[in-house]
Amino acid sequence: MPSSSHLLPVTLLGCLLAACGGTPSGTGTGSGCTLAENTTATATLSPSGCAVLNRDTSSCMASRQAAGLSGYWLKFSCRVTLTKTTQSGVDVVQAKSDGQPDYPSNYFQTTNACYEAYSGGIQNPNLISAQSYTVSFPLSPNTTSQTMQGVAVLGMVLNGVPVFGNFAAPGDDIFQEARTFDKCGAHPQGTGAYHYHSEPYSVTYDDSNFVGVMRDGYPIYGRRDPDGSTPTLDSFGGHTGVTVDSPSTAVYHYHVNLQTSSDSRSLGQKQYFLTKGTFRGTPATCAACN
Repeated sequence: MPSSSHLLPVTLLGCLLAACGGTPSGTGTGSGCTLAENTTATATLSPSGCAVLNRDTSSCMASRQAAGLSGYWLKFSCRVTLTKTTQSGVDVVQAKSDGQPDYPSNYFQTTNACYEAYSGGIQNPNLISAQSYTVSFPLSPNTTSQTMQGVAVLGMVLNGVPVFGNFAAPGDDIFQEARTFDKCGAHPQGTGAYHYHSEPYSVTYDDSNFVGVMRDGYPIYGRRDPDGSTPTLDSFGGHTGVTVDSPSTAVYHYHVNLQTSSDSRSLGQKQYFLTKGTFRGTPATCAACN
């Protein structure tokens, strides 16, 4: 079960790669990675070299539409099972995922076809393993805000990988921990649960793309609005405006947002995070989320 206290001690972050177990060795290059089926790379690359991917959802489109789903729900990878249902009298979309990325990573076992070497960061000692998430999202979000502290899984990105917060375990520094992210901006914690804290580069990089949904039911988009501008955000990390999925009606949504460290260990360091630490609304249920 994931835990929000997975973060690496500062002493580990500061060590050399060899002292932390070294850079993974092996011959895997990501070719033959079945998790990456039905994805194609676009020309958009992050500075770390991760390509924003197009995901072919044609195989699950009809069944999702027949179930009454529309809009950005149709953009979720077919590796994510979506169901429209009711929980405690509230209409929700329930998502089931194994939490594994649909692209290669240096955090897979070196013998895994999805393993890919990456020398652009510090390797943490954890490896990706399949999880079993069942996350619900209210279709009519409220505005009863709630802290994210003490909760690991805060939402889900469209590829089925969970969203974690812009904070680290007590005593750790999330900005230093960012040095352990893989090429596409994520890493696993102690039980192998792979997750994003910040901009997920295989989905969005400095654009207005749909990213995923927070557990309070509000969607997440990239850094920009559809017109290319950078919006002014509230204390939750969102605002009300049009999106690529709602071009004529203003709706509330979150954005990937820039934050600056005030911790003496990483003072002034900047990072684009997915959250600001507080839900705008009340999150729905989630199995294996704490």
